Amino acid sequence: MKNLMNRDSDITRFASLPSSVRNASSALRLGGNIGFWVQVVLGVVAAIILLFSSAVLGGGETNTQKAGSAFALFCATAGILTLAVSCFFFWRYKKIGRAIQNPNLTQRPKKQYTIKLVKFGLLANLTGAFISLIGAEAFAGLLYSKAARIPIGAAVFDTPRLIEPVEIMLLLGNVHTIFSHFAGIVIGLWLLDRLYK
Repeated sequence: MKNLMNRDSDITRFASLPSSVRNASSALRLGGNIGFWVQVVLGVVAAIILLFSSAVLGGGETNTQKAGSAFALFCATAGILTLAVSCFFFWRYKKIGRAIQNPNLTQRPKKQYTIKLVKFGLLANLTGAFISLIGAEAFAGLLYSKAARIPIGAAVFDTPRLIEPVEIMLLLGNVHTIFSHFAGIVIGLWLLDRLYK
């Protein structure tokens, strides 16, 4: 009974807020939830793919290819780390969405602070997407250079020269990271649009 009374008072308090505050709160909570979970799920999948494939990578590579693989793997790891930063920002959006509902004006987060936080989240996603794109380009270049040097008949006589599925998995892990950052960018832009209204 007490929980129902608290819930009713929360609903009444929310309804008494100005419509712009209610809309901003709802948008931040919705965008924060969706962005957080989309990025967590895709980030975990990408991290598992990259961990698994990097553990078995490296057989039969030249020194140049090993250096290229190391750089591409570094970019992929940096993309996932920036994804973790972005997840933190989306988690903060949810908290700010709840804090905006505070009837005490002095304890509400300021609009400029909230907009600045969303812009920092967008910056994290843009940086992560850029780094992940560089990693994906590096992996694609390595795959192409390996494919271009496959001699005729290698499928039968010289199988270590063929492209291995694990090498394609590294590229797939980067694509997951890029897609996750893209989702964060779209949700961040939507939040900015809602906050400016």
